[in-house]
Amino acid sequence: MKYIKLFLIIALSLFVFLVYLVIPNKIVVSNNNFVHQPGNIVSNAFMSIQYWDKWMPHDSIDDHTFILKQGKLEVNESFLSAIKCFYTINEMSGPVTYSAIDAGGDSTMLRYEATINNKFISPLQRINNYLDSKKMKGQLDITLEAAKKFYSKKENNKIGPTQ
Repeated sequence: MKYIKLFLIIALSLFVFLVYLVIPNKIVVSNNNFVHQPGNIVSNAFMSIQYWDKWMPHDSIDDHTFILKQGKLEVNESFLSAIKCFYTINEMSGPVTYSAIDAGGDSTMLRYEATINNKFISPLQRINNYLDSKKMKGQLDITLEAAKKFYSKKENNKIGPTQ
């Protein structure tokens, strides 16, 4: 019986140690896609968030918040080259930045990056946040692919300030 308790204590300690060793304190998810359209045209259209409902795959919209299949994306600010959002899924949330960058020639890079603070004492919370960050990445990848598909068509780049 004494050896079983010792084994359980060692196994539990090893599990907790591995969780803190493998799962980082700051989880960064990002991706980019290239659109074969001139950068300035796509950037102007992409930065016009009032037209995001034309391409953003969403279940519903509540003011400036897109309710997605998994989680919600709240648009906070739009700048000349970036759009700041806040993504929430289950109990995890974090800032997301979308950007459209001229990639030279007739190409534009659409990109997102999200950072999740994962400095929790509870190993279970760290594991949950890590799993939720994978769901978050999957959902944001879907939005980026939808933006690429939408902005790859010339007629969709005429919306916004370029009209």
